[in-house]
Amino acid sequence: MVSSFVLLSLLSGLPALKPLQPPLALFSAELLVDSKLMSPQNGDDFLVYGGEQCPGRGVSIMRSMGGALTTIERVQAWFKENPGAEAALFKKDTLAQAMRHVSAGVPSSWVPCKPWAANEWQFAPTDPGRLCDPKKPPSPTERYLLVKGRASSAIQVRPAADPCMPRVSIALFDQKGKTRLLVHADFGGAMSATVVGDKCRVDFTYDPSVEAFRADWKACKG
Repeated sequence: MVSSFVLLSLLSGLPALKPLQPPLALFSAELLVDSKLMSPQNGDDFLVYGGEQCPGRGVSIMRSMGGALTTIERVQAWFKENPGAEAALFKKDTLAQAMRHVSAGVPSSWVPCKPWAANEWQFAPTDPGRLCDPKKPPSPTERYLLVKGRASSAIQVRPAADPCMPRVSIALFDQKGKTRLLVHADFGGAMSATVVGDKCRVDFTYDPSVEAFRADWKACKG
């Protein structure tokens, strides 16, 4: 029997999508740190999520970004297994160009001029808009990275169901500030990701029945 989603893909002209095989991202235990024992070095800094129950528990910004960049590599490999998917999202090598932009990012204190989030811990599959200097120290739980005054990526952390473990949401932008990839890592639960195209996006969510990340077209515009 043809699934309803495959039928919808055929009717809409979008290619049916194969699952993405794990890993979705390579996050090592080294990104979890005791921020009380660490100091910013080599361009890195730390975000704190532990609160009163686990004081000082934090994550390394740069190590987290390194993990998110592996998601771009995994998605690019997945594109090769799914002919037509990249073209339906954006121009060829859009993610590769975004990867170079993200790799040059430096942590800053700047934030979106208007609030931008999907829920209490995940970034939204939209664009953050213009950034502003808040004229105050950077947030201990959220940071935007810049390249020549332009946003390259963003990261925010919150406690997971186990307050001693984090939920990490990372957004990667292209040179024009458009969101191209979101990675959400719940260290007390599952991981997911979204590739944001010009007219559609693809959501990757873990499906234990196939032990892989199901890929679904979302929010497609004509």
